[in-house]
Amino acid sequence: MDTDDDYPDAAKRHLHDAQWLLAQARLANASHLSGLSAECALKAIAKAKRFDGTKKVHIPGIFSELQNLSSVGAGNPDLVSKIAALQTKFADWNVNQRYAPQNKFTIARTSEECAGAHAACQLMTNYGEGVV
Repeated sequence: MDTDDDYPDAAKRHLHDAQWLLAQARLANASHLSGLSAECALKAIAKAKRFDGTKKVHIPGIFSELQNLSSVGAGNPDLVSKIAALQTKFADWNVNQRYAPQNKFTIARTSEECAGAHAACQLMTNYGEGVV
């Protein structure tokens, strides 16, 4: 399989599945896909801004990478502040949570993560400069 990265497609696909899983109360997988969706959306923004330093970085590390990057925020403090606001939605998210038991996930927290993924996809659409 060819592994060309298509972050916008992955972000939207993961968000769609996360929303469906949340509606079915499949919280562990909804949470995991919400985080992956947000991560892909942020990577799409970084790629559109010609910064590829996020390729191997996951949430939460991607937030500090993007906030400290002048090319992403150059001339656009609004984007930087919106990325920073997303960070709170994923305060407890970690890519390794895919191994956690179902009972560690709550509807409230997973709903917050899913909303964060949606917001990240909106940022991707608004600031990704044609990546969608």
